[in-house]
Amino acid sequence: MQQAERVVVVGGGLGGVAAAIRCAAAGRPTTLIEARPTLGGKLNIMRDQGFVWDIGPSLLTMPWVLDDLLQAAGSSLAAELDVVALPSACRYLWADGTQFDAMTSLPALIRNIATINPRDVGNFMRFMTYAQQLWDLSADKFLYTPIAGWQSMLDWQMLRNGWRLDGLRTMDGAVRSFFESPHLQQVMNRFATYNGSSPYRTPATFNLIAWAEFGLGAFYPRGGLYRIAEVLHATAQRVGVDIRTATTVTGIQHQHGRVCGVTTSDGDAIATQRVISNVDPQVTLATLLAGGAARAQRLARHELSTSGFVVLWGLRERYAQIDHHTVCFSPNYRAEFADTDAGRLHATPTIYLNHTVGYDLDHAPLGGQNIFALVNVPATRGCQIDWPNMAAGYADLMASQLETHFGLTGFRQNIVVQHILTPHDLAQLYNAPGGSIYGLASNTTLSAFMRPAQRDPQIAGLYYCGGGTHPGGGIPLALLSGKHAAQLVM
Repeated sequence: MQQAERVVVVGGGLGGVAAAIRCAAAGRPTTLIEARPTLGGKLNIMRDQGFVWDIGPSLLTMPWVLDDLLQAAGSSLAAELDVVALPSACRYLWADGTQFDAMTSLPALIRNIATINPRDVGNFMRFMTYAQQLWDLSADKFLYTPIAGWQSMLDWQMLRNGWRLDGLRTMDGAVRSFFESPHLQQVMNRFATYNGSSPYRTPATFNLIAWAEFGLGAFYPRGGLYRIAEVLHATAQRVGVDIRTATTVTGIQHQHGRVCGVTTSDGDAIATQRVISNVDPQVTLATLLAGGAARAQRLARHELSTSGFVVLWGLRERYAQIDHHTVCFSPNYRAEFADTDAGRLHATPTIYLNHTVGYDLDHAPLGGQNIFALVNVPATRGCQIDWPNMAAGYADLMASQLETHFGLTGFRQNIVVQHILTPHDLAQLYNAPGGSIYGLASNTTLSAFMRPAQRDPQIAGLYYCGGGTHPGGGIPLALLSGKHAAQLVM
């Protein structure tokens, strides 16, 4: 019997690992090549002086997507990870002293909404019906199915229901039509940042993200989010993936419009007619594919998602005000996004905080707290921010803001250790153009459908997966992109 043809996966982010596992589990010889010493891509970890930080994604949603992958490999989520359903998806704080805990129990959530504005209780229920409708209309066609650009969406169901996707209003426009409270409007607008976009520009269709969190739940795997990468690494080994870390792919070879192999920094030449690239499509075209430069330049003309300014703080004491997930809002959200769109840093940014010692005591020394802090900032492309000279000062500005506006008294004096990651660092670490976290932005009506398709339109046998392609960034979507790529290969 003839042996099945080898599949080569370039890049070991979550999309690439998911694709490799599915190909190998289906009986295809599979090689996974990753330039860094570990798998996981943006799902990464740092340890220092007894502190442990997840330095990429910090929230698990749609855990059934991960379970589906593990079941394809003969295991399950329950067998591999201890996943906790969070009692609160997020705590929201404002400088005026307002606090809103987005509880995952509906009665508790309703009580907290009523504390902000009793009239918005009914508005929230109507908004959730609307958000669930957006989800139901788009999830199967958009999230769970490979697409090849906007043309592939034009079936009779999408044409019939397209108006119900609310793509002609902005997210903010839709949110304001439901909620009276400016605080609750700001909470709902925040979901645009889940794909690195602006609520004042991105289509209202993306209000479906609110349903993914409020309606479907928020979760945390004990041990930290990086445990997912460790479990998937072990799963890939178990199903027979040939994993080569600390190895760089130097080229994807093609002849007569078809993939014929890859070359590596070790001097290897691997013959194959099936390559899945988990490297951003623009970078793949520009650096790995001969003749791809012109297409890479066309992609470079599209708007990038926001990048992130990350500060990891190890604190000697804990602050009870900081929940597992906490958002400290800017007093002027619209001005913050206007600055970001213009390539500027905002003076009073929204600060997202995450700590994990509530579930994993060993993530900080006794009595301490591990703080991951993130501010959305412009990607570096076309931006003149002098990060080498501004990073330390901006981190101090954030710490000062937490002290003076959000009641974290003595915060700076409690810092034992600090690490900073700028957009330049993210670009270098993860081969992300401009340091963008989610690839291309979704700030126009059709931009969600303009992501690079998962099947290369010119080179047969070349496929893409990861946050830079369909259906987008974040843990579940990256895993789905790997599933789509594997389906196309097989």
